[in-house]
Amino acid sequence: MNSALPLQPSFSHLGLYVKSLPVMERFYCDVLGFYVTDRLGNGDQEMLFLSRSLLEHHQVVLAPGRAETSASTINQISFEIETLPKLIDAFQALTDYGVAGMQAMNHGGSWSLYVPDPEGNTIELFVRTDWYVPPHATTDLDLGQSEALIREQTERLAKQTPGSQTWQEWRQDFQKRMNLEV
Repeated sequence: MNSALPLQPSFSHLGLYVKSLPVMERFYCDVLGFYVTDRLGNGDQEMLFLSRSLLEHHQVVLAPGRAETSASTINQISFEIETLPKLIDAFQALTDYGVAGMQAMNHGGSWSLYVPDPEGNTIELFVRTDWYVPPHATTDLDLGQSEALIREQTERLAKQTPGSQTWQEWRQDFQKRMNLEV
């Protein structure tokens, strides 16, 4: 039994200390499509609040304070994309923009594109599939293939991997484990 506080937290936003606010603002706004909703302070102390949601004033906060020699301590920042064709389009747009070092993965339960931002933080753009597939089954993903072929490969991966099930089945099992009502 989990002894956590009796809360049901829902993720809202994250804040990043950055080396170069102008470079990061350009990437998050011009490449990922965020909008600056507010600015706090000015000059070297300015913080930016960014969002792509009408429901969230800010999903990302960019703040000065990361040392030039500091490595990223973030594993990944993940953003859900609506459809596989939009993920394929995002891959092409990022390629056209000149973003290097991207990696696409088929996790079975999601199709993911990992993109380094200008300061080395990993951004994950992902689309959910119909399947839960255990993480060890992850394979490379070629976003140059057709949507139909990617879907076919994913279904085959799910059916060949022990422990796979539909997300609906997985949620029902997880609900039992958490002893919660959905």
